[in-house]
Amino acid sequence: MLNMLASAHALVGRHAMEAYPHEGCGLLLGPPGGPPWRVTQVRPAKNLDTERARDRYLMDPADRLAAEEAARAAGLAVVGFYHSHPDHDAYFSRTDLERSEEYQWGEPWVPPTYAYLVVSVRDGIAGVSKAFLVEDGASREVPIVFV
Repeated sequence: MLNMLASAHALVGRHAMEAYPHEGCGLLLGPPGGPPWRVTQVRPAKNLDTERARDRYLMDPADRLAAEEAARAAGLAVVGFYHSHPDHDAYFSRTDLERSEEYQWGEPWVPPTYAYLVVSVRDGIAGVSKAFLVEDGASREVPIVFV
């Protein structure tokens, strides 16, 4: 399960619309631990993939480092990542799976470490969001509870 402040989710949607027609991406911050994860803040990141920005993202490592440092300073942790799907549904693609940290760490599979949020953006308007975790080399949708 992903527990998320409605205000944090609104920021994800706003960033996804600003990035449109490209994929937007960022980090989900909250209290350490999980699952379930609790998202209290989000940190947008720059998408460095300039060749396929409409259907891929490459998170700027400097933005990730800055988010990790800000989280630590606030007693929080990076609990997940988000990205948008311009003009597509919210789903965890094969590319998303293969780029997830748990998948890249490979076998033996580590327990789910992060939550992954995907938001659909159609014609520049953020729509459905879905959350996923990666377990045993596969993705699984988990419910989002807005608090």
